[in-house]
Amino acid sequence: MMRMLMLGMAVLLLTSCERNAQSNTKTAVKAETITLTLALSSASGKAELQTAEHFADLVDTTTQGEISVRVITPPSSTFDREIIAQVQQGELDIAITPSSKLSHLTPKMQILDLPYLFKDEAAARRVYNSNAGRTLLSDLKDHDLEGLALWPGGLKQLITNFPLLRFEDFNNKRFDTMESRVIREQFDAWGANTIAIAANQTADAFTQKAIDGTENTYANIAKLGIEDLHVIETNHGFLTFVMMMSSRKLKSLPSPLKTALMEAVKASALHHQILVNTARQEAIRVVKTQQAVIPVSPALLHDMEKSFKSLLELNRMAFGTVLVEQVLQAREDWKQTHSDTLIVALDADLQGSAALSGLAIRRGIELALDEINEQGGLLGKPVKLIARDNSMVPSRGVDNIKTFATQPNLLAIFGGISSPVMLAELDFIHENNMLMLAPWAAATPIVDSGRQPNFVFRVSVRDEYAAEFLLKGALNVSNNIGLLLVNNGWGRSNYKGLTEAMKKRSIEPASLEWFDWGEKEFADKTQRLVDQGAEVIIYVGNAVEGEKFLSVLSTLPDPPVVVSHWGITGSEFAKNAANALEKVDLRVLQTISFIDNDSPAVSSLASKYQRKYSTSSTKDIFAPSGTAHAYDLMNLLAQATRQANENSMVRIRQEMKKIRKHKGVMKEYLHPFKQQHDALTADDYIFTHYHNGKLHPLEQIRK
Repeated sequence: MMRMLMLGMAVLLLTSCERNAQSNTKTAVKAETITLTLALSSASGKAELQTAEHFADLVDTTTQGEISVRVITPPSSTFDREIIAQVQQGELDIAITPSSKLSHLTPKMQILDLPYLFKDEAAARRVYNSNAGRTLLSDLKDHDLEGLALWPGGLKQLITNFPLLRFEDFNNKRFDTMESRVIREQFDAWGANTIAIAANQTADAFTQKAIDGTENTYANIAKLGIEDLHVIETNHGFLTFVMMMSSRKLKSLPSPLKTALMEAVKASALHHQILVNTARQEAIRVVKTQQAVIPVSPALLHDMEKSFKSLLELNRMAFGTVLVEQVLQAREDWKQTHSDTLIVALDADLQGSAALSGLAIRRGIELALDEINEQGGLLGKPVKLIARDNSMVPSRGVDNIKTFATQPNLLAIFGGISSPVMLAELDFIHENNMLMLAPWAAATPIVDSGRQPNFVFRVSVRDEYAAEFLLKGALNVSNNIGLLLVNNGWGRSNYKGLTEAMKKRSIEPASLEWFDWGEKEFADKTQRLVDQGAEVIIYVGNAVEGEKFLSVLSTLPDPPVVVSHWGITGSEFAKNAANALEKVDLRVLQTISFIDNDSPAVSSLASKYQRKYSTSSTKDIFAPSGTAHAYDLMNLLAQATRQANENSMVRIRQEMKKIRKHKGVMKEYLHPFKQQHDALTADDYIFTHYHNGKLHPLEQIRK
């Protein structure tokens, strides 16, 4: 009996200990719960508050209570900079603020403030979910912040205390704006003045007539609570919210909790999409009961929209041309057709190592289109340029061509710097009777592919001619010639041309080296070229590899002269290779220079370039051949289209061959495509030399 009693007591004691252990475990878990504080900007609306609360619920559920999110709305007198600084310092954990409030930390974020960048919320979301959106968020890492998500706040309207009917009505009016240089530039472009006022003081500023207007979304206009104002439905800007977190706090979280938190961020973004649309409709109903909502007039809208392109180009280099092109490509709905316009397409490196080459081509086309559209367009319709990046990847180029082929009003496709890309596209181009124009890529088989009928036309260098020209330039230095060539279709095209030209002169290369695209090590190849007696080296390749080659060459006591094809000029080569250029005599093939060029056609184009792209000198026109070639090609295409009098690439191709005469920037073309489809010859080539980072004609430097 005693033994049974003792056994029962032991069981009871063990059970009690087990319960206490479980209780202590639960207490320990509860004590370890991590509480995060999420602060909302005063610019946030109902949708942002509800989404933040939904995020808090999701985090609590997915982490099983291990993380608790406390949502707070600081007093309206609290500035966004204070909230952001507190997150940086770890005093707050998460914040949601307008993107423009981060411009003092990451000026690139202001690209989202450009007027008429987004025509609707779908376009904004495409950018948020693209490489551009990820780049903008990742830039916050440099400031102790983790960018979690971009949320759409909605299209912005103008609110004024005066009738805004004409563009001239902006003159000298005072507009309250958010903190963003680009937004200030927007109002400057419209002729207005800007004043920065705290969001909670806007209503008082209207009452006291300290301001004449402001801009905001319908959700925030509804919060103003002022009657008798004019709401002009301009849809000119877009409010973007940034969800950010303290880097230190995010890094401190265990990996499973961090994963759960990021999943909640993604789910909340989808939830916000529903809420923001509902909130906007509710706000519109409220605003219409308080204010006169006026549709913007077509004339006023036309004048306001002009500011987009000018501000984009004014800020392109500050934002980075790669980011700009990422945004422009991502915002497009590529399934949409452009029935009201004719389309020319650009497939080029716009975001890779030779992005400046694509930009030069883009600008040449744009300058030509400005003139064409001012004259009424083509076939009674305006002509629009659309562009996609290929980053010199052939498969990506083929995908781009297939995307362009879905456009029913397509006139032609312009290629870019990469010969391998254009060579890869030839089959699809000819199978579908698509017109391809080459303003840069130089491989001979691009035009001489043996296909009949031939749908490719070029205003550029032809490697067959370039080889002879480069060889003559090298022979002016020495007969001991080394060859350093990229191992792709372009390099092999040049090898064929160079060796044939050398054979005619009964000479052979002193040495030959091949390199792969993306190759990083050039020391051994360079040393072999020199050891085998090369006193001048002909280089055919692009800028990234050219920089590495010149860097090695510049370490030699008496480096050989380098005669280079023009692939190096479509990038930041001069900047990146500045030190090497001081020690190496580099001579670069080009077809034109805008510097000290007294041709009336060149001077006219240079003036238009400077006005449109906010440059101050002809020396600022980078990759000038790309711009000049594209400009002439676009005008030749326009002439052929007018002659064809219909939007048929088959008919336009026939008329391209029939062009008798065209006065271009490069030269006066006489029957440019009657026989072969290359409009330039070796007589149109020149050698240039880098001087203070700019390409000058070689004769000018030698004087």
